Amino acid sequence: MNSLFFPFTAIVGMDLARHSLIYHAIDQGLGGTVLMGHRGCAKSTMVRAFKDILVSGNSAQAPFVEVPLGASEERLLGSVDATLLVEQGKWREHKGLLEQAHGGVLYVDEVNLLPDHLVDQTLDAAASGQYRLEREGLSRQVEARFILVGTMNPEEGDLRPQLLDRFTHGVIIRDNYSAEERREIVRARMAFEDDPVAFHKEHEAGLSALKERIQNARNRVKTVKISEEQRITVSEHAASIGLEGVRAELGVLRTARCAAAWRGDEVIREQDLEEAWMLCLAHRHVADSIPDPPPNLQDFKKPSSEIPDKEKLISSSRMTASAPRETRRDSIQLERSGNELNDSLSNWWNQPALPPKRAEKIFGSSRVLDRSFTGSRVDWPASLAASKKRGWKPGNPLLLLHRKPERRHIVWLFLDASRSAGALKFLGAALHALQSLGLRQAARRFQILLLQDGKLEWVVKRGTARAANQCFEELREAVGKSRLHQALRKLNQAVQKSGVLSGDRLMFCSDGLFTPELDGSLIDEKKKFRVLLRRLSERIPASAWLHPSPKRGMQRWIPELADSSGITLIGLE
Repeated sequence: MNSLFFPFTAIVGMDLARHSLIYHAIDQGLGGTVLMGHRGCAKSTMVRAFKDILVSGNSAQAPFVEVPLGASEERLLGSVDATLLVEQGKWREHKGLLEQAHGGVLYVDEVNLLPDHLVDQTLDAAASGQYRLEREGLSRQVEARFILVGTMNPEEGDLRPQLLDRFTHGVIIRDNYSAEERREIVRARMAFEDDPVAFHKEHEAGLSALKERIQNARNRVKTVKISEEQRITVSEHAASIGLEGVRAELGVLRTARCAAAWRGDEVIREQDLEEAWMLCLAHRHVADSIPDPPPNLQDFKKPSSEIPDKEKLISSSRMTASAPRETRRDSIQLERSGNELNDSLSNWWNQPALPPKRAEKIFGSSRVLDRSFTGSRVDWPASLAASKKRGWKPGNPLLLLHRKPERRHIVWLFLDASRSAGALKFLGAALHALQSLGLRQAARRFQILLLQDGKLEWVVKRGTARAANQCFEELREAVGKSRLHQALRKLNQAVQKSGVLSGDRLMFCSDGLFTPELDGSLIDEKKKFRVLLRRLSERIPASAWLHPSPKRGMQRWIPELADSSGITLIGLE
């Protein structure tokens, strides 16, 4: 009976897992979800509660079938009663668990302990919605459209990657609850165990409202619009992190569509894509660090009309410039391009640099240096001689004279060696273009900031052209996240501290992808990104952004990030 299962609306926390199940209720062809967590984290409780909110097409209760751990192939697919056939000549066919789950949920607890060939057959049926039964001369096509839900404890073993990849969603469940949440969990559980029927009745209204909202979202989901630019962006993100196949990006788009329908919207928003990436990538990077689920994604008891208006719609003409929060840790070996010197870059390099603005006009204030006073030091012998000529006596202040060596022009260079830049074969082309400029012919000093493996480091400080070329030669791989925000902040701080001289230049080599902070909205982070770029261009007017060429598909959002910054955009092959 339904009352024997803990109500879905009474579950505390685990927002990402709840959303995954609800999205599968909205789009039953989504492809299945696997919940991963240690023992006792309420994985099974959540899945069994899920049956209460799932309705079939005729508004009846959808079937919920649980696969036992020791199930045989005949139990899973179906069989024929051979004894009855031999002794009485009667044909009796026993439905398999897959067929019984048609139109409902097939739950596999400890799916990692199920034999691989049974997992294969289950996944095939879940993907195609049917399977062929071959038994005792029987051959027929069996309809089996169901929502596949698996749970597993990674401590007891893992699924093969090729099997795990076939689940559209993967959710890491952690019981890192606050003291208040723990208190609420214990209170609800004790109330349920004391009187399951009464506790279930308390949540009947919430369950009914939730089922109605799911039904409305199910009717609306196919009307949600997915722009062509959003499709392209998702594909490029998948390519940039080296995903194999297209299951992940297909799942991201279908999940984002479900999220929009769940909110009662017909437009996919930025937050929908971010959540979809988290759901579709977590289990595909089990060996790496997994991002924590965002706290309190949404209150399931709120109707769609109560969703805050502060959430902003994604413009069809604007693209996300974010990369998934987690990326692969294996490095990309750089391929050096043999192309000739980039004309746009060469023309920009050879043009006279614009003088910097005065300090009072610079955003954040930065010193605008006069060459004659740059790096001045006290010339003590000359100061003492001049003071004696004026009748200086011990104890009186000296007339100080300064040496005034000229400070050389500085080329500030940021190199984005994150994995996405390497996967797009951009970084190798950028290094070749920089080496082709003939750096040794310029009487300049170089400040090179390198982003690699999520770390920022000044690899060259006030170095010569020879040191810069050596840095380019030694840079052979790209790996890690795109921490561009931190890089821009560090550049701004260094430039402000050093001061600006007319003739200083800034080159910013990046593919434009960046990894959002876990606790920040992408829209806000893009605003901060533009502010930081504007500060740099106001301090150093001779600024250029080297980015992948348009054919690599990156230029659509780079003008958005560089909007009103005054930075020259230079595409590289």
